[in-house]
Amino acid sequence: MKVFIVGAGAVASVISNFLAKDGEISKVICGSNDLKRAKEFINTRFKKISLKKVDASSIENLVKATKGFDLVINASLPRFNLNVMQACLKVKANYQDLASELADLKTAEQLSFHKKFKKAGLVALINSGIAPGVSNLLAREADDVLDEIDTIDFRLVEEQKASELIFTWSIETTLDELTAQPLNFRNNKFILTRPFSGAEEYDFPHPIGKKKVFSIYGDEVSTLPFYIKTKNITFKSSGTDIDFSKALHRLGLFEKKPVNVNGLWISPVEFFSKIAPKIPTPKEMIKMAKSGIIENAYFSLVVEAVGKEKGKHVKIKNSAIFPDMKAIFKKLPGANYISYPIGLAAYSFLKVLPKIKTFGVLPPEALDEKIRNQILLELENNGIIVNEEFSVIK
Repeated sequence: MKVFIVGAGAVASVISNFLAKDGEISKVICGSNDLKRAKEFINTRFKKISLKKVDASSIENLVKATKGFDLVINASLPRFNLNVMQACLKVKANYQDLASELADLKTAEQLSFHKKFKKAGLVALINSGIAPGVSNLLAREADDVLDEIDTIDFRLVEEQKASELIFTWSIETTLDELTAQPLNFRNNKFILTRPFSGAEEYDFPHPIGKKKVFSIYGDEVSTLPFYIKTKNITFKSSGTDIDFSKALHRLGLFEKKPVNVNGLWISPVEFFSKIAPKIPTPKEMIKMAKSGIIENAYFSLVVEAVGKEKGKHVKIKNSAIFPDMKAIFKKLPGANYISYPIGLAAYSFLKVLPKIKTFGVLPPEALDEKIRNQILLELENNGIIVNEEFSVIK
């Protein structure tokens, strides 16, 4: 398989690292409009991997760059999803991405291409990271067990022990998610709520324990109701990253409406995006770890489903615990606690893509049981702990 990755940042570096060691992959190109910075992330010492200058805002440029490839992955900004999908249709390549743009906060834009990919005999595997991605798989796992589902709750924890602010994901994507009104599904209808509202104490699996979670945006909510019959879906997150973001939100730094500063009208969120630190390169991450600036960090998620099974009210709690940063550094020095699990998840989804016999645009929850199990097995073989708790509600 020949793979073209649109993007050459932290996540692309992890995906390309896995692909370079995979005997079934013959060629990998990472495309970026900033080759100088790309060289700081992508390990081109692997013979399979090379870099190419690509402008993802140009469909024509994408078509020229991706001809002859079997799969194109958008590991750059979600706003380029549709451009890359159009290019894939023109060059007859399968497609994969990590998240939706959701311009209207409700509609996963990739789904509008379902008929075109189906007609072309191509697969478009969307939202194939950890959240969305693995989280969707865990929701579908619960759906397979229960006869009916009333509520699906996504609960995440993003924790880092560091003396400096460290962004582990694109600042543009991060701010889009943090400033957006969280999407919920309540009584069979999509609704928008206030960012960082709905505080609650949630008990995460050992050794994490209880954490206060808050509503933030989660892509999963936009697709699940079309594939899983349920009345309610919520998405909340916790940890130091969320606490810090909540503090910035309270200060008004996420406001999009311009404010007057000495006669100049400035949007606080645009100003913050300009001064926020960039994602550390692998070398910078290693340096910060050695100097003690960042001691450790981890990410975990839980998908809790409440419903009925054989007439009894039951609760299923599916969880995925990813390696902490110390463990990640033993596997891939310089990767961070978000880029590594996302890259690993994307690679695990990619591994099953040739076995998918259903064409069209497919979010993770649309995949059949055998394919889903292979993805989860690949994750577990790479150190991800996946658990299921089943309890009867009295």
